[in-house]
This record gives sequence, structure tokens and C-alpha cells, in this order.
Amino acid sequence: MRTRYIDLDDRTEDLNDRMREDPALAQDFVQKYELSWIHHENALEGVIYTGQELASALANQPLADANVVGAFQEIRNHKIAIDLVRAEAQAKKVLLNLTVIRRVYAALGAGIAGRSEAEYRKDMPLHRAYFHEIAQPAKIPFLLGKLIDYCDSADFRQSHPIQQASKLQHGFMQVYPFTEGSGKVARLLANLILIHKGYLPCIIHSIDRQRYYESLRLPEPQLRELMLEAMDNALANAEKYFAQSSAARRKKAVR
Repeated sequence: MRTRYIDLDDRTEDLNDRMREDPALAQDFVQKYELSWIHHENALEGVIYTGQELASALANQPLADANVVGAFQEIRNHKIAIDLVRAEAQAKKVLLNLTVIRRVYAALGAGIAGRSEAEYRKDMPLHRAYFHEIAQPAKIPFLLGKLIDYCDSADFRQSHPIQQASKLQHGFMQVYPFTEGSGKVARLLANLILIHKGYLPCIIHSIDRQRYYESLRLPEPQLRELMLEAMDNALANAEKYFAQSSAARRKKAVR
């Protein structure tokens, strides 16, 4: 496992160097990466948005169809939540507390009836996307507080950032504090840790949806393995993107 961490760390450092060297290309890459991020995040929840829908929503284009207003609000909110996480990640020390959790949840649910305030669920929903065991409603405040305390412990802080992100996400999903949005909040909090440490956000692709759900029923290392694979895949795609862009520039310069 340590060897895999070192490999990802070295490749991440190389990618960050390339992004600093070419801010314009880096900006284009980040925009494309975030479109993929939002697409797969929603696909994990069973909602599929096309590339055109994502681009139109984020460009704030006029809506010809009233039926897509809600969908566009969800997309825009997700981008706002991502921007919030990126801003929080710039702090010298990342804060993982109830205030941040509530702010992320509120960003995702802004303007959506019943979703604008982070209220803990009061029941055990029969019909939900996730099928792992979740906490009884009465235990949510205690268990969430316990998770937050753990994230401030020496044991947590001394572990590798990827392990931190996995433990936080897995623990949050066992609590499952909100009827809707718990999955998105959990993954955004995990990515807050990763972004703070200089990594690309971890995107679990929709093709791994079932495997992701299953990992939540199993011990935390199963989720960590999936995250490691996702991060390796993201770096491979990023390396390919920058290599192809550089080659295209050289070819154009020769002409």
C-alpha cells in the first residue's frame, strides 16, 4: 500500500508542476474535470445528465423547457458546493466540523424545497439508493459527533490523506445523517481533504456504482481500494491530456 501511495504522490506532484507551468491549459483541464466530476457524482445517485445539460446549466443559459429547471438547479448547486470545498481546502488547516458539513449540505440544496437546511433524518427510509446498514435516527447526533472527533485525533492526522479521505467518507456513510444528499456530502468532504493536500478530486465513475455501494457494506479498506484505483485512473487521464496537448502545440508550431 505504501508503494501505491508514493506512486500517486509522485505523479500528483508532477501533474501540479505541469499545471503551474501552463495556467491556461490547466484551467481548461480543470473545467473538463469538473464536468466529469458532476456527471459521475450524480450518476452514482442514479441521475444521468448529458454533457449538453451540464454545459447549459453551468453557463446559466435561458431555459426553454420548464421541466429542466429543477435539474439545472441541482447542477448549479453542485458546482457551488465544489467551489465551496475548493475554498475551504485553501485554509492552512482543514476544518471537519458540523459547520462545514451544514454549509456543504446547504449549498447542494439551495433553492430546493425541503433541502436548504441540514436537518437529520427522522426515519429509516425504505426506498433509497444505498443498501448498506445505516444508523438509527436517534443515534445520528452522537455518531456524527464521534466521527468528527476522530477526524481531529492524532491517529487520523498521522494517516495518509487518501486513508483519511476514505475513513471520513466511509464513516459518514455509515451514519447517513440526511435522507437526501448524504452521499454527495460524504464525497465532497473526502475530496476537501484530498484537494487540501494537492490531489485531484477522487471521482468514482458510474461504471463502478455497484462496486461503490458494495464497498459501503464492507470494511473501510474496500472503499479505499476503489478510491486508489479511481485516483490512479484520473492521473492517467490527466497525464494523457497534457501530453496530447503539448504534442498538438508542437505540431502546430512546426507548420
